[in-house]
Amino acid sequence: MIAAKTLVSNWHVQEDTLVQTEFSYGERTILKGSPLERFEFGATMRLDEHKEGVVATLGILAQYSEQYKIFVHLLKQQEHWVLAVESTDIDPVINRVVALPETFDLAAWHTLRLIQEQEQIHIHLDGTHVLSINEPARTAQPGLIITNAAASFSHIWQIETNA
Repeated sequence: MIAAKTLVSNWHVQEDTLVQTEFSYGERTILKGSPLERFEFGATMRLDEHKEGVVATLGILAQYSEQYKIFVHLLKQQEHWVLAVESTDIDPVINRVVALPETFDLAAWHTLRLIQEQEQIHIHLDGTHVLSINEPARTAQPGLIITNAAASFSHIWQIETNA
């Protein structure tokens, strides 16, 4: 158990769920655990609040340095939710979008998982393998990312793998 009740900035931890207590504009990241080269990182999450007309995202990331990052996030494109995988300052650029079912509801709990192996990154959503990307393993610190929204996270984990 994390703690019965903790208050840090606009985050509140209660009964093992990390809850953003108020909507905020801009990008917020929370890094977790130690930097690892090969790992599995995941979290169960839901979108609690977002503003119409503003792009809101919710997901996980692998931060290799201040500049080099891979984002795996859920966002709304037009009328439908998508899973987007994007990189910053990594060559070649990673930019993949996977359409989600029309019934996908980010206000419900969903689990995202990123597995970084020696030569590939695997992305899973709600227990289903969604995408693999050829990308050599580098030491990264995983974390959570929220943009223009308020969200809740539970069951956050990081496991070092030898794959």
